[in-house]
Amino acid sequence: MRRGGWIGLALWMAAFAAAPPAWAAASVRAGDERAEARAATPASYETRLLELVNYERSRRGLQPLRPRACADAYAARWSTYLARNQVFRHQSLAPMLRSCGARQVGENIGNGSVSADAMMKVWMGSAMHRANILNPRFGYIGLGATRSSSGRWYAVQDFVGF
Repeated sequence: MRRGGWIGLALWMAAFAAAPPAWAAASVRAGDERAEARAATPASYETRLLELVNYERSRRGLQPLRPRACADAYAARWSTYLARNQVFRHQSLAPMLRSCGARQVGENIGNGSVSADAMMKVWMGSAMHRANILNPRFGYIGLGATRSSSGRWYAVQDFVGF
């Protein structure tokens, strides 16, 4: 082998040895994701979800959703219930229609030991959840995020339209 060939081979081997395998990068990202989820507070988790919802809406030319105290109360109460009981189901939205004076409501729920960004990614990957987030008839949102005793986040988005 020519001298230049050995140098090229040595450089290739050094680059290959220095590059982590793809699974290692995914594992590091998952570790960062779990660390971010553990460091979050309910308020920071909810704030980040609102930022992400409005980012997705703005990308599509939709108006941002504004927090609504009535919807916040329902979302916070429900996320606490889900986390405390470690169950996963929707609440009845009929009381929210009446007490908030809304014409329509919708709800997204999610759980996992994941950051708000990862939770939002899952919702945007689901046609039904994405439809709630991007529904132009919704103008307001209530958010609840509660961590269970096992460390899982239970997040609720309650959407309201008048």
